[in-house]
Amino acid sequence: MTSSHLFVFALTLGLAGINSIRAGDAFFSADGRTVTYVPTFDTGCLKRINLETKTVERIAVTLPKDEGIVALAGGADGEALFTTEKAAWVHDAKGTRKLCDLGAIENSTSLIVAPSKGEHFADYLFVTGSEKDDPNRHLFFYRKPGQKTFKSTFCRRVQTIYTGAFTADGRFFFDGDGDLWEGGFEPEDEQAEMPPVLNGVRIAPLGLFNTDSANGGSLYVNRILPAGKSIFVVLRGHHMGQLLRVAMNPTSAMKEGSGANDTVQGNYAYMAKSLASVQIIDDSFDLITTATAISINGTERLLYSKGNTNQTFYLWDSASGKSVEIAKDEEQP
Repeated sequence: MTSSHLFVFALTLGLAGINSIRAGDAFFSADGRTVTYVPTFDTGCLKRINLETKTVERIAVTLPKDEGIVALAGGADGEALFTTEKAAWVHDAKGTRKLCDLGAIENSTSLIVAPSKGEHFADYLFVTGSEKDDPNRHLFFYRKPGQKTFKSTFCRRVQTIYTGAFTADGRFFFDGDGDLWEGGFEPEDEQAEMPPVLNGVRIAPLGLFNTDSANGGSLYVNRILPAGKSIFVVLRGHHMGQLLRVAMNPTSAMKEGSGANDTVQGNYAYMAKSLASVQIIDDSFDLITTATAISINGTERLLYSKGNTNQTFYLWDSASGKSVEIAKDEEQP
């Protein structure tokens, strides 16, 4: 095995270990007044924070025995979409219903919903995970509306992808081998029997890596939250984390002429611009367990929590530039 292969193998193991203990996802309601999330200590339910009353309520969901919620995303108004170890589900006022099986996907970590208005992938669901015959790669799988299971996408060169997020206008950001990328999917070619192909380019080397075996101090991109003119990024390492804000370049990295995907010099310039814009929202190095973001009337709002059992939630907004404690979830498992 070459030194480059050893590095990829070690990075894959490190990322797998970090994401195997990842916290639940969360999402804002369309009006920004509530946040639905998966509590870190009880993945058998959902909870909702009312940001105006600063109260937390429990939402009962119906799950198979011995299965918990792995990943969560907002669907249509009033819908919560989520995955368990074996299937994708929807929960609304009518109750919990299974959408489809995950099939041969193992170790799934994220659920991503494509915008309803899109050229090729309107209302598609994407999950990240591994196939049984290729456990060292962790990539995207897709489901067309109405299909009974997920199918694999095609991606070259990147070994590990754990999360991703669409903007309302269809831009797509994802993590690749621990850093921040922008990209998109080429539609499947049914005649050539080709699945959707992921194209992308790294736009910001945000990961903090070291080789000190005595201190697991490396940090990898763990959550990507585009909102307004920013991309909020959660970095995660062994028992610690960091929360960043990166300015979203008005020009997509995938657009011809952006520079990011045209020349080596252009890519460096694009990444340098992203790095120069980085703002540290929380520099405590505490583990960030839940996070979600939204833009309401031009004001970006970010809700995040710390703590694995007693979660303390904080609300940051771009108007004040400050984080304030908004609620606590002190229920024990």
